[in-house]
Amino acid sequence: MVELSGGKGARWVVFGTASENPERTARRAAELLERRGAVAQTLPVAPQLKWVDLDKAVRDPALLETVRGANGVFFSGGAQERIVDTFNPGGKRTPMLEAIWDVYRRGGVVAGTSAGAAIMSTVMFRDAPSIINVMKGQLREGKEVDQGLGFVGPNLFVDQHFLKRGRFGRMIPLMLAKGYKLGLGIGEDSAAVVQGDQVEILGA
Repeated sequence: MVELSGGKGARWVVFGTASENPERTARRAAELLERRGAVAQTLPVAPQLKWVDLDKAVRDPALLETVRGANGVFFSGGAQERIVDTFNPGGKRTPMLEAIWDVYRRGGVVAGTSAGAAIMSTVMFRDAPSIINVMKGQLREGKEVDQGLGFVGPNLFVDQHFLKRGRFGRMIPLMLAKGYKLGLGIGEDSAAVVQGDQVEILGA
């Protein structure tokens, strides 16, 4: 990720938004980026940080400037609904999400793991713990499924913990329901680099 964002000295912002413990999770991710030569900063934008006014945070000029000055943006794991509810509430982009898109459009890297990977497609699983219910057709908007942030474009669906949690059974019904022909199931020891309509798989 650091190499793709410009190499040593690349500036990253890290969001622990999805995490139950945002500060610790974001700091850990930032340290890993820094070990590879990046300059990483964590931003306090998370519903679990009870002292943060999220509505103000996603509009804070100083935070927006920090995001716009980044070469890369990283979303941690946790609960993906926290990410979309914070940055894209009701399907409406916040100024901070627009700033992240600015990074992306000028060639920066937008990355994530677990929940941070789930948000990459236009449609995502919001909270679908029962694969059996999904296989039976239970795909309610705002419940099992929701809008993702769409960084991989409209034609690729992304799901995570794919083998470990046996998620073939929920990916295929959603793809059929939403008209997807391409699905990307990410395992614990794998990553995908998506650039335009090219996907490179790293790891197992």
